[in-house]
Amino acid sequence: MTETADLAPSLGKLRPAAGFASDYDEAPTPAAVVRSRPLRVVVIGEFNSGKTTLVNALLGACVLPTSFTTHTAYQTVVRFAARPSLRAEIAQRRRIPFDWDGLDGAPARHICRLHVGMPLDPLRTLRAVDTPGLGLGDECLDARTLRSCRSADVVIWCTPAMQAWKASEQRAWLSLPRAVRQRGILAVTFMDQLRSPSDASRLLARLSADAAPLFLRMVTATAHGLDPGLHAALTGDRG
Repeated sequence: MTETADLAPSLGKLRPAAGFASDYDEAPTPAAVVRSRPLRVVVIGEFNSGKTTLVNALLGACVLPTSFTTHTAYQTVVRFAARPSLRAEIAQRRRIPFDWDGLDGAPARHICRLHVGMPLDPLRTLRAVDTPGLGLGDECLDARTLRSCRSADVVIWCTPAMQAWKASEQRAWLSLPRAVRQRGILAVTFMDQLRSPSDASRLLARLSADAAPLFLRMVTATAHGLDPGLHAALTGDRG
């Protein structure tokens, strides 16, 4: 079976989408300047599907804390910054200093999203957006998460190998505009938790028939990290 390194050729072939927002709810980016900005990658999926682990692997560092997947209900934008920073975006797009300890407990409704800045080389060409898990019964939050995909250059849908591609996932994915789905990559996460290679083969055969046709590409992911080739693909010439 392959690992998250399979994302390298997929992401390397994608281009920033002309006319799409460079940030959530921002005005569309003119095509003339679209090449100068980082590739915006939005990672979505149902809860406990390995989204945050994938984001950390893409960046080559544990940027988002492990407990983040359990405690947060905020969309989180990770971008390049000269110094590490964490800010919460509130009303009127104001950004205020924030601390990871503030994620414990019930989510604060006045916080729209979090912004993380890190001095990591992959972030010079890649802007990652981690999202709250879908399917927790909060329809407004689910709608906001799906809306964030519209401004993405690449949408990575994470589906866990143990319960891959449920009917609820397909309904959510098909609710997105076709133009968004054409920029989608299906990442089958936690492949290393399957019991045997034959289990993996059967799963991938099913997903190749049922899910892969709905995406630009299907890849697999394990807990072993990323091949350096992914970063080379992301920083290479985009055309």
